[in-house]
Amino acid sequence: MKKSFKKHAALGLAAVMAVSTFAGCGKQAETTGSSKAGSAKEASNSKGGDRMTISVLGIDWGYGPVQNSDMEKYWEDLFDVNLDIEWINYEDYDQKVNTLIAAGSTPDVIQISKITSGSYYYPIFTQAIDANLFVDMTPYLFNDGKGVAETNAVMKNWTDAMWDQARYNGGIYILPRSKAESGQNSGIEVRKDLMEKYGYEKEPATMDELKEWLIGLSNAATEGEGKKVYALEYFGDNFMDDRIKAFAVAYTGQTDWAVDEKGEFQYLQFKDEYIDFLNWVKDLYDAGVIDPEFALNNADTSKWKAGNSVAYLAPWYNWNQSADLTSNRLFDESTPEGYKAWCLMPVKGPKAYTVSPNYTDVDSCIAISASCSEEKIEKIMDIFNGTEETYPGYNNLMSDGVEGTHYTLLEDGTKDTTDEAFKKARQDGYVGAWNQIFLKTDADQVKDKFMRDGAKRASDENIQKVQEIKDFVYSNLEETGMKNEIQNLQSTTYNSQWSVLTDDVNTMCTQYVMGQIGEEEWQTFVEGIVNSADYKAIQQEFKEAATEK
Repeated sequence: MKKSFKKHAALGLAAVMAVSTFAGCGKQAETTGSSKAGSAKEASNSKGGDRMTISVLGIDWGYGPVQNSDMEKYWEDLFDVNLDIEWINYEDYDQKVNTLIAAGSTPDVIQISKITSGSYYYPIFTQAIDANLFVDMTPYLFNDGKGVAETNAVMKNWTDAMWDQARYNGGIYILPRSKAESGQNSGIEVRKDLMEKYGYEKEPATMDELKEWLIGLSNAATEGEGKKVYALEYFGDNFMDDRIKAFAVAYTGQTDWAVDEKGEFQYLQFKDEYIDFLNWVKDLYDAGVIDPEFALNNADTSKWKAGNSVAYLAPWYNWNQSADLTSNRLFDESTPEGYKAWCLMPVKGPKAYTVSPNYTDVDSCIAISASCSEEKIEKIMDIFNGTEETYPGYNNLMSDGVEGTHYTLLEDGTKDTTDEAFKKARQDGYVGAWNQIFLKTDADQVKDKFMRDGAKRASDENIQKVQEIKDFVYSNLEETGMKNEIQNLQSTTYNSQWSVLTDDVNTMCTQYVMGQIGEEEWQTFVEGIVNSADYKAIQQEFKEAATEK
């Protein structure tokens, strides 16, 4: 999940001061490590004999897990280790972890959260890395065929591209917990019942066809249903939002940042072709099939799941509806029965298909404090990278917990978690969320969402369709190699000035779509940014960082 950049930035000065101190004073860093080792020894003696203690800081996404739960104890016994773990509520996590990083006193293992841009490598963290406060895990992961990444049953399937997403300045300082599905926000999800009812079953293949298809079906549904049915669920004034970005990709041929033929970094919204995307949105607006007050963030006005829109741009696997349309009800409970979900194949634009690459395929990750001993680092690399092959029953434990404590196994093989004692134990133990810090199997949303056993299984037709979409998205990304080119790069000017430099961009996009400014005004505005000293400095700094990488 993405976190706010503001909390990271607020502690920037403190981090710089702290990192500078530690970078120039090795003895102080050693003292910190000795202190942690002493604390670990005390914890070991008090909690479980001679077991090694590993201190951990993880994110609580609002479930309220407790320390020393039955789940935690089970993990400790499985791995023969003491876990001194603290779960911090997500609202406070950034400030907590950044304060510890700035002070050079992090636990042995910390979960790293994303900032708004989608990066795990943010200024405070990278400053600490540069000061040697975190472990470069490369030697442990890759070692002439004997490293963890080369032998682990999950990690050995990861490509170089996956590991590139975990690198900073040539080192690997974040340890991915699994690989997410690629190109997630490339799904044009639609109301199939409306397609069938109003004769729009032929799917559009291009952006122009999609526009006419959306306008036609929106108008037909509005007239036939006796209420306004918009073309797209869209609200807010963020034109880089995932609910619309893939359409911009189709017109510009790139995601957020790309490198042009001259080797210069270019931002998507400042490409010449971006105006063509804005015109595409403007045509929908002028046709009256987008909420006229979309900029006011009216989230419910055009909500697709409430039956208020024909389509919306979303993850290509989030239209998993059971074959009976009710056992897994995708639409709001207030909607009539009979609503059917479907997803169009990505359509072709002038420069690319509507396939939007993830900022990163790393779904969550951890970092290891450099104060850990060699023995502890090796232990962490062992137990935090468990698999079904090394610990039989691991996958079931990761997802469902312990039989008899968190569920009852029924005769048909399903798990019953309805007992109130089970519910409390699952919440206290944070069952199903340890995959934030422990390794889990890679995402397979077709299997996990569409191919469920029992009543929640989707229809064969829908399963076939989602597999076709997945295959296309993956092959397209492999063919184009499209990615965000500033992934894990650092620019001082970008970190300090980007939000100021681009503060009015989305406002200008909104005004253009609503006809309040023209193309000349838009171009003049963009030229003012791309010709500014700050934008040129950002381009140069990213270029230099890429060369160093």
